[in-house]
Amino acid sequence: MSLTFVGGWATVKEQYPVLAESGDFLIPFVDFIPEELPDYLTGGKIIVGWSTGAHILLKECSHLFSMYDQVILIAPFLSFIDSFHEKILRKMISGLHKNPAVVVRSFHNNCGEKLDLSLAEENVDALIAGLEYLICSRIDFADGSSLANLVLVHGNKDKIVKEAAFDSVAQILPQARILRLESGHKVSESEIINLIKGP
Repeated sequence: MSLTFVGGWATVKEQYPVLAESGDFLIPFVDFIPEELPDYLTGGKIIVGWSTGAHILLKECSHLFSMYDQVILIAPFLSFIDSFHEKILRKMISGLHKNPAVVVRSFHNNCGEKLDLSLAEENVDALIAGLEYLICSRIDFADGSSLANLVLVHGNKDKIVKEAAFDSVAQILPQARILRLESGHKVSESEIINLIKGP
């Protein structure tokens, strides 16, 4: 399987072990900074972006989507503060300085994550950088409106990326196929594999 997976904030490989073994598994602010992501992409069959990864792909790499047979963006957004006020993210940043494991555990719980994931202490600076980015980053335009290979996915129980924020992405990408799943923010690995395999 020729696959590139771009994770979200606080993603770890243990969340998606099969995907991590199946291709390139990239974690924002740990493996790359957003402006560098186009340099990592060489084309192929499928690229999947989840949450912050979907946002970065849309912002920095939509001009490269035609290099892939299929582009799947799960829980994309134009601006994260459309879903969560800046004050909440600032509180998370403060919490990361004091007790990062608690902040990350709470976030994963809100994602619907069932695994008890450990936090690598060396990733705290990356997590803070990610939240600072999410406070400021905004997409006004995406060069992908005519691509037939684009799929936008949203879970109807998503507590992280609100429905209105997802709908804003769908509005600027009218040619994309929209899939709404019975899911929280974290779409299960089996569900993603089914999306990759297609009908």
